[in-house]
Amino acid sequence: MSVYGKQLLAAVAERVRAQRETLLDALVGVETYRTARTELDWTLAALEADERRTDWLDSRDPVGTVYASTPATMPMYSFVLFALSPAVVGNRVITRAASASRHCAQLMGDIVTDAGADVVMTAAPWSEFSARACTEADGVVFAGSAEHIQLLDERLPAQTQFIGQGPGVSATVVTTDADLQQAAETVIATRLFNSAQDCLATERVYVADSVYDAFVEALIGQADAITVGDNEEPETDLGPLLIPDAAKPWYSQLSDLGSVIRKGRQLDDGLYDLAILEAEADAPVVLEETFCPVLPIVRYSNTRQLQQMLSAGRFALSMTIFGDSQRTGTADFAHVAVNQAIYDFEDAWSPFGGYRHTTLVRGAHNRRSGPVLIPYELSRPRPGDGAETT
Repeated sequence: MSVYGKQLLAAVAERVRAQRETLLDALVGVETYRTARTELDWTLAALEADERRTDWLDSRDPVGTVYASTPATMPMYSFVLFALSPAVVGNRVITRAASASRHCAQLMGDIVTDAGADVVMTAAPWSEFSARACTEADGVVFAGSAEHIQLLDERLPAQTQFIGQGPGVSATVVTTDADLQQAAETVIATRLFNSAQDCLATERVYVADSVYDAFVEALIGQADAITVGDNEEPETDLGPLLIPDAAKPWYSQLSDLGSVIRKGRQLDDGLYDLAILEAEADAPVVLEETFCPVLPIVRYSNTRQLQQMLSAGRFALSMTIFGDSQRTGTADFAHVAVNQAIYDFEDAWSPFGGYRHTTLVRGAHNRRSGPVLIPYELSRPRPGDGAETT
């Protein structure tokens, strides 16, 4: 008999704590030591959440069989978010991890099955996995490209519940009264989180004209202090990319993307130094780049122009504002931080996702974009349990 609910979370947490060093060693093979430590901290925080946050799990019934595809980056935490979470409400889960870090996801898969979760991992090719999902799944969770989300949306039967988490594209705004040093420190730290391979990493910065030069000076100072090197070294800020192909199209044409402020370059196979550019608001590197250490900066002259800039593009996940946030508006970004890093709010038990084409949540009779709590969406209220809380 499978285990689910709070009992399953506790059982997985116990095993993760006991195997933490083994898990850390595996993760350092695909990400920096700093990222690996953070990933395991977030994983344990998700598993050991306050019971008041997770009491509702025991008042929900599963939808049935869920197919879950997990991304290459942050593989263990992603496994918890996208594969374990549907199992926590009693679903049977068939999960496929991205090949680049599948060995890390497999370690987490072994832990959750040993703890009693009804989770089965498969290494089937994507074409086979998605075809089986179309015929067998009651629910599907996919984290990856917008193109794959569109194909799944077209092919999955109408009655199949579908959650697609696509590219993030997260913005930072620096206003006229911002603390420029704090802003520069946070922008560099968040651009380089997991070596710039994260959906919440800052991909673009909009800076008020009047503070532009001073901000760039502070930003370069922070950038020049970063450590580029091997993942195993605890002080490394920027290590080899897990997905090197994400950088090649951009680094091959840096001078064509905008005015180069800090020249990035390839240092080794998959290892790139941080590039900083001044770019136009509608440049592809501003609206489309998501997964490599290239940082475009855009000038704005007034709030109206800024809001128009923020409204451009297909994706809107998070925005960080330094300075006065009252006049800025959120331009439909789903997660907003003011004068601190968006990562300070990481919480596995809060709805997550973005607007526009970032996230698709589809049920039998509705579809929407925006944040979603996966185990809640892929479960039903238990008859007779009365009011629900989330």
